[in-house]
Amino acid sequence: MHVHSYPRRTVMRAAAGITAALPVILAVGACSSRSGQDVAAEDGATLAEPIVITDQRDKTHTFTRPITSIVTTVIPSPSILTAIDQSYDRIDGVNESTVKRDRGSVFETMFPAAVSNNTVANSDFIPNVEEITRINPDVVIQWADQGDSSTYIDPIEAAGYPVIGLRYGTQEYLEQWIQMFAALLQRRDRGQQILQRMHDTIASLEAFAAKQDASPTVLFLRSAGDSGYNAGMSSTRGYMNTWMTLCGATNVGADIDYSTSNATSVEQLLTWDPEIIFVSSMTALTPADLYADSALSELQAVKNHRVYAVPSGGFWWDPPSAESHLTMMWAAQVAYPDTATYDLREQIRENYEFLYGYSLSEDEIDQILRFDDNAEAQGYDQFSR
Repeated sequence: MHVHSYPRRTVMRAAAGITAALPVILAVGACSSRSGQDVAAEDGATLAEPIVITDQRDKTHTFTRPITSIVTTVIPSPSILTAIDQSYDRIDGVNESTVKRDRGSVFETMFPAAVSNNTVANSDFIPNVEEITRINPDVVIQWADQGDSSTYIDPIEAAGYPVIGLRYGTQEYLEQWIQMFAALLQRRDRGQQILQRMHDTIASLEAFAAKQDASPTVLFLRSAGDSGYNAGMSSTRGYMNTWMTLCGATNVGADIDYSTSNATSVEQLLTWDPEIIFVSSMTALTPADLYADSALSELQAVKNHRVYAVPSGGFWWDPPSAESHLTMMWAAQVAYPDTATYDLREQIRENYEFLYGYSLSEDEIDQILRFDDNAEAQGYDQFSR
């Protein structure tokens, strides 16, 4: 167990610039409370009950002071932290990809500071330890399953910062994120409320699926680098399989090797021939691109205009987020437009008030649902105002 009892923003101060700071950084990595030593605090309130978190690499951290500054390389985590805390104020550094995603989105409207935050990693998740040291956060959130720890985690810990390691891919992992973040922020009640909404939606859709006679075939696609189509995130190792199939649909790409960028051949897509294709909100690919590609013209989903751009709100709706239960409802209505009867617009409106304390306009709901990109999609008028 690693006990972190430091006061915020006092450990790394140096009398002069970077040259003078270097010995201090090395000293912190060797003996500060952030690296696991339980030393006396200089100032600040000590918690009556420490915050104890076991991360997804089974490392337990104990924090004896409130967490007031968080840095994260994990792209979905800022929106989840914000939903739990109902504030963006404790997030002091993010992935550059998070800033790019938030720019021009409803999340920027709700939390303008999101697009001018410090960036501590790029899309490769390799941490900028110099920038993390400059920010001097209480804790860092990082992937524990993106590669060698010596590249992604060890340098942060060597600089003296506790790292909450996360894993990706399942609803269970997402729920563990929410529980850990809620504990970190001392907002366990909020975490449980968010989880209850997810559990209620999952139970509702499981009951719905049990009553369905048909199981439409579905597939998730995104851009594969500069050209082609990637179906690798349809794999059961990806979160998309969860929300695509919960309602009773069959994921034809479930057994593919998980990949975020490898191209899937057109021949394979034609062999699968899904009835419905979900197009990621994370890349530039749109339904119009599929409709315009003559090589895909024989796909059922293309012929019947059942290609749907996944919504994007406080975060992209395809990866795991605090809004994932809304993705589940949306996918069910796309797959079963005649029998799935959620009032999605009202669900979005009410959930944004709950998650972010923000009242959406009708135009903002249209933006989240990506009506422009879904203009040609069969049955999409069910989501109209």
